[in-house]
Amino acid sequence: MAVHRFTIFADYFQFIIQDENSKDDFGTLWNDDAVATMVAVGETALSLGTLRNVDVAVAVHVVDGPPEIQLEDFDHAVEGSFASPTGKIAVMGCTDFFPDASRLEVAPGSYRFIYLVSGARTIQTEWEPADDLYSLYIWPAERRALHLLKEWKPARLDSGT
Repeated sequence: MAVHRFTIFADYFQFIIQDENSKDDFGTLWNDDAVATMVAVGETALSLGTLRNVDVAVAVHVVDGPPEIQLEDFDHAVEGSFASPTGKIAVMGCTDFFPDASRLEVAPGSYRFIYLVSGARTIQTEWEPADDLYSLYIWPAERRALHLLKEWKPARLDSGT
């Protein structure tokens, strides 16, 4: 297993994982379903939603098979698929300059993923330090439809009425 850690500016509350030659258009992929799951998924790219519009901690785990995940340890979890025909994956903020994006090398092919958000309750305000973490596990596997495993919703304040 390889773990790659990044600090990414999550402009517009998102960051991108995509094949080097992806032509996916996030303008059309960010629909109501994508907003609800915090994941816009194309054939060869993912745009992963965040809870803050600042620098965030991201961990990308490249593993051989499905990881053993304890959902109670996470606030939000989504499973799905994408492909990397070139085996070169760019990791970047959505407004970053593509040629400067960090790159991961994987075997070309189809990948499943689990996207996990943790530390949501440590966020007091968007700009203050917090312990939120955005983790992505990817492994070689056949395509599968996007599936929301656990949904995070902010706690509502009791209005006293």
